[in-house]
Amino acid sequence: MISNIQPHDPSTSPQSQESVRSGHATSQQFDPWLIWVTARRCWPWAVPVGAILAGLVAFAVLETFVPVYKADHLLEANTDFVVFKGVMPTVTELAKTEKQLFFNPIVLDPVLSDASLRKSPSLSNPDTAEQMLRSGLSVSSAGSSSRIFVSYTDTDRNAAAAVCNAVVESYLRQRDSFDDTRISNLEKWLEPEIERWQQEVENRRSRVKKLSEQTLGYAPGQSVAMVESDSEGSLLAGLRTQIADLTAQLAILDAQLENRPRRVVGLSNTEFLPPELNLTRVGPTEEQIDQAIDADSTVRESKALVARYKGVILNLEDQDLVRVRREFYEETKLKLDSAEVQLESDESEARIRVTAELNRQADRRYELAQVEASRQMELLRKEFERNKLVEQQKLKAQIEAEASKELKEREDLETRLSVLREQYSEERVRLEQFGGTSATLQFANEELGVANDVLNKLRNRVAAIRTERRQDGAVRSLAPAVPPKSPVESVPTKKILAAAGVAFLFPFLLGVLWEFRVQRVTDSNALEKRSLTAIVGEVARLPSGTKIGSRGRRIFEESVDTLRANLFLSLQTKDTRSIAVASSMSAEGKSSVASQLALSIAKASGQTVLLVDADLRCPDQHDIFGLEMGPGLSGVLEKTASFEDAIDQSLGSLVHVLPAGSLNCSPHRLVNEHSIKGFVDEALKNYSVVIFDTAPVLAAGETLAIASVVDTTLLCVMRDVSRMENVSRTTRRLEAAGANIAGTVFSGVTARQYAYRYGDYHYAFAGDPGRVS
Repeated sequence: MISNIQPHDPSTSPQSQESVRSGHATSQQFDPWLIWVTARRCWPWAVPVGAILAGLVAFAVLETFVPVYKADHLLEANTDFVVFKGVMPTVTELAKTEKQLFFNPIVLDPVLSDASLRKSPSLSNPDTAEQMLRSGLSVSSAGSSSRIFVSYTDTDRNAAAAVCNAVVESYLRQRDSFDDTRISNLEKWLEPEIERWQQEVENRRSRVKKLSEQTLGYAPGQSVAMVESDSEGSLLAGLRTQIADLTAQLAILDAQLENRPRRVVGLSNTEFLPPELNLTRVGPTEEQIDQAIDADSTVRESKALVARYKGVILNLEDQDLVRVRREFYEETKLKLDSAEVQLESDESEARIRVTAELNRQADRRYELAQVEASRQMELLRKEFERNKLVEQQKLKAQIEAEASKELKEREDLETRLSVLREQYSEERVRLEQFGGTSATLQFANEELGVANDVLNKLRNRVAAIRTERRQDGAVRSLAPAVPPKSPVESVPTKKILAAAGVAFLFPFLLGVLWEFRVQRVTDSNALEKRSLTAIVGEVARLPSGTKIGSRGRRIFEESVDTLRANLFLSLQTKDTRSIAVASSMSAEGKSSVASQLALSIAKASGQTVLLVDADLRCPDQHDIFGLEMGPGLSGVLEKTASFEDAIDQSLGSLVHVLPAGSLNCSPHRLVNEHSIKGFVDEALKNYSVVIFDTAPVLAAGETLAIASVVDTTLLCVMRDVSRMENVSRTTRRLEAAGANIAGTVFSGVTARQYAYRYGDYHYAFAGDPGRVS
């Protein structure tokens, strides 16, 4: 009788477990451990393939490499002066302040319009010339804030130098034009100021004359020195001097503000120049028309009819039946003629139809190409407008910041001038109370002196500007660009390394994608994370050619003994007497686990264990133990051999083996729930434990019948071989068949990994000189 089959818990029913597993399967995520698994599995083929690809890619990069030459033009801010230092403004932070001007269309447009420069490789295409010019041009500091390098790169060394010098010349022309315009406007604005102060001097001179006459008529010889002390006179003289200086500075600053350069000139006038589109309508070719005619159903039917009539005629002629069946022969030839005429008619009609259809398709493709070209053109226009707006906003913000700074400076001058004038007025009123008409005359003379000072300062400013007016501009060229002797890089080392590295890793990437797709089981923890059956044991891999007593064999036997202990010491499976060892696919270690588990149980219990090879399609147990096939399980189930006669007892009293036998019919007819139930009942009368080595579950359905009858089923999973999805599907099938799955056996673990995870504890037999540890 079969006993100790554990009842199913409703909470762990196949439906609930399947829903849990499917939830985990749908939320499948990439595990970084997969990279190491891929490298471990794929390196034998990925390394040579990657090396070949890396070599080919490196060779392709080297063959397609075109050396680029970089020409540099050195510029410097002009700080020289003739007599008056600081009269002419100098450019500070040249790389920051002038970089935007180099990329402004007012500088680049003259370069692009130069026909001699359009021969340069980078500027030869009108559609991409501006983009290439901007990408090849760079402005960088030359070691100090007053010097910059203007550089241009091109595949032609002469073109690189020519374009670089042309850009600098265009920039210097614009810069000189800005400076000349500003200085000229400053001089023009100072002229009316000078005239105004000349008139002011004349007015104040007339007033002094009148007051002088009055003073001489009523108080001759009286001096203001009698009224005011030396200290007071000194105070007034200082105030007058400061007022004159600030008045002149304010007038000059107003002129500078009025003539501040407008660096956005020409920017707003730049318009989007759409690239030239070469769209052509591609009509159907004769080959396409002929192919479409051949594919027409009516034409195919007509051709088939003609071919059939020709075949009949040819058959009659080959068999020399024309004389016998002359009437049928002539009738068939008439039908053939009629069919050929109909074929020509069908082909003519089909040509009209397919030509019209192909032309409609060509028109549609052309319309779609026009729509796509319009869309791309609109995207380019919007991108141009965005870049233009950003550039305008940057320049506007910079100009506003400079204007704000200058306006603040003017406000400070006005405030200081107002304070000084107020102090001067107060002091003047106080002195007039003591000095009378003489004081008034003295103050009129002083006001005349202030006006003369302002007028002289304005005239001196104009004279200083004319004296210091530079002939070579605020920025001057120090070293023009010359054709470089060597390219930027002779060999594209970085590109070769990058491309070769990507090519070398490409096979590994394919391996990672493949491994991620197939989801092989690489570690026992992966099974537990997927909420599949618990791991009942891990079995180490037995190295080939391992000698008895070696460390690899000892760890292998220890892992099988641990599996047996876990199985028979568990509360749920301790009374198990019939065990089915199953797997999802072949080559997953079930036969090895079944045979070694039988030996381990027999040695531990001292009772006879029956090992049944139930894989009738591809049996292995007779080869493992070197036994004859005999009638085996097939003969017992077919009732052509008795149970006792089919069992091989040549291995001794611990393990008896029942081979699979020769298969004479479908295994589904032999292996079913009823036949296996009777076989297990008879086997358990004579043996303490019966172990079945079954066929793969996904490939052979008869295994489900065995699993539904035995007490316990072990599902074998091979490291780096079994696929997670197959394990999940196998588990669902076994649960649906009513199998009591004790857990999963994870086999194929290396001896080193097994010892690392569980330790390696030696033992020695009596009399063994080895030390027990």
